[in-house]
Amino acid sequence: MATTKPLIVIIDDDFTQSQPLYGFLENEYTADNVHLFQNSSDGVKFIEESLSRKVIVLLDIMFNGQEVGVDVFNAIAKQSALVCFIVMTGNIEQVSKKGLTSLVNGHAWYIVQRDKPAKEILNIVKDAENHINLRVDGALEEWILRHTPDEQQRPFLKSRSGSTYSLLDILQSLRGGDNNGIGQQIANDILVLAVDLLLTDQTKIGGGE
Repeated sequence: MATTKPLIVIIDDDFTQSQPLYGFLENEYTADNVHLFQNSSDGVKFIEESLSRKVIVLLDIMFNGQEVGVDVFNAIAKQSALVCFIVMTGNIEQVSKKGLTSLVNGHAWYIVQRDKPAKEILNIVKDAENHINLRVDGALEEWILRHTPDEQQRPFLKSRSGSTYSLLDILQSLRGGDNNGIGQQIANDILVLAVDLLLTDQTKIGGGE
C-alpha cells in the first residue's frame, strides 16, 4: 500500500524559497506538500489545521534574538506528540538551558546546525519520514482519521475497568503523548501482537514459504 507523503513545514524568518534545500524538498515531496512560514504564528496556525496529516517541521529557534522557536515547539507539542520536529539553529550555545530541556523532553527528532549542506538536511528529513511511517501510534492515528467525525465520537471499546472510549478519545490520548493513556496502550498491544505473530511464524516476511 502506498504511503502518503508528509507535509514539510518550514518555520524560519531567514529562510527563502531560493535556497537549495527548498528545491530539494519540493523535488522529493512535491511543491504542494512543502510550506514556508517566516512568521511563526502563521506556521503554528497551519500546523494546527493540518493535524490530520503526517507533519515534519523544520523549525528555526532564534527569531530576532528571541527563542520563538521553543514557544512554537511547546505550543504544537501540547496539541500533538506525533508531529516530528527537526530543530535548526545557527549556534546551539545561543539556546538557553530551559529551551534545550523543552526540546529534549518534548522529543524533538533532531537538532541540526543550519549551515549543514542542504543534501545532508534533506537526508535527515527522509530519516524523519521513515521514523513516522514506522510508528504504530502514527498509523493508528491515520486509521482513526479515516473515520467520519460521527464515527469518531461513538463508543468504540470498553476497558476491563468498565470505562468506555470513543475513537476520538483514543486520538486525543495518542496526540497527548501519555505513555499510560488508552491510545498508547492500544499501540503497545498492536506491537505485542505483531511480535507474537512473528515468533509463532504466523506472518511470513518477504513472501517466503
